[in-house]
Amino acid sequence: MEDFLKIKKACEENTALSVAILDRFLLSYASEKDKLGKEADQKLHVYRHIIEKFGRHWFDMLKSQYIIHRLMKDGGLITKYLKHAAISSLEENKRNWMAFQSENPWRFTFSEVKSQPEKDFYQMEDVFSGENYLLYSPSIKDIVSRDGEKELWFNLIGFNGECWQTYGPLSGYASFSPDDIFFFATELNHLIEDEGALIKDVDNNPTPYMMLFAGSTQPSVVHEGERLVMVITEGKGTVPNVQEMEGEFNVSYTGGVYRLGLKELEVSPHFAVAYYNEKDQTIQATALTEKGFESLIDALAKFGVKLNKNADIYLGPSMHNTAQEILKRGIELMPLELMFEQENEEEMDEELRKLDQLAGLAIAAITAEKEPDLEALAAEVGISLENNRQVIEKIINDLKDKVSK
Repeated sequence: MEDFLKIKKACEENTALSVAILDRFLLSYASEKDKLGKEADQKLHVYRHIIEKFGRHWFDMLKSQYIIHRLMKDGGLITKYLKHAAISSLEENKRNWMAFQSENPWRFTFSEVKSQPEKDFYQMEDVFSGENYLLYSPSIKDIVSRDGEKELWFNLIGFNGECWQTYGPLSGYASFSPDDIFFFATELNHLIEDEGALIKDVDNNPTPYMMLFAGSTQPSVVHEGERLVMVITEGKGTVPNVQEMEGEFNVSYTGGVYRLGLKELEVSPHFAVAYYNEKDQTIQATALTEKGFESLIDALAKFGVKLNKNADIYLGPSMHNTAQEILKRGIELMPLELMFEQENEEEMDEELRKLDQLAGLAIAAITAEKEPDLEALAAEVGISLENNRQVIEKIINDLKDKVSK
């Protein structure tokens, strides 16, 4: 059984040394000697549109955290500093602390709380490396009490010989999942293909990941009892006879692409739709709920279209919005849907043009004191009378009222 009184004492001693060595000495020393202050300013300046929302105090905390990470990370400057004359003049316990830290590098980690064995102590799991570790952090309780439970934490942590402790601001996310973080990382760096590459990217430049704090309080979106999440996957394949699918799908076609809306689940909140590109022979399945996605995959399988239920993208709306804000660009995940939206808009514009033309013919008839022949007028302009009867009759009646006045 863990001796938490002993571990807490080690944490308190470690905090005192951290303040004395890092905050009161190395922070300014590294800023001046290795220009880390200027480097941090340059890195953070890229995201000034985010930082400005939270004020100078938040900027100062992030700047300090960035500098300390550069010192204490694997291969950080602390190893070089141990050889400096300014360090050799420190008290033995401080030199020993620095030597121990150089052998136990600090790191940023995206982690989940697995349990709380004691007040201010948490069993954490790094969601990308899978490592489990004991963390001491009184701040977690304060953040949760103020903002509510968090699904994921992003912290800079260091080892004190007994457990890990945080340094600098803590970011707790109300709705971000590991899939959300991985999506953000790949949008930030298209070379990232696995968790190992993501961890290296964070270590190389943590500043964009620090900015995820901007979406930390955004909650999960639940609609009609379903948690909304953009689920998308794509695979190679052909659909030999799309017409056979019309019993289960609402089928439309434009520009070489079939849109297959799963009946009953094509609408809110699921929006389960597949797209079949004839030329590329690719099939993309999309939905806004896991239920919609799984039902879509099952329905496609009935027609020989096999797609993996382990989707390429699982993305919450909160991360989608936050990533676009941080990166200052739109992230369009379903470009094929835009083809059909544009086609629908063009069809609506054409319909309105024909209705306007019909109104002109009706005015001529009414002015000549004749009863407009709706079927003849609709046929003349090429518009469906059956689908537009109410609208056409309203136009005619409004015209008659104006003429009579």
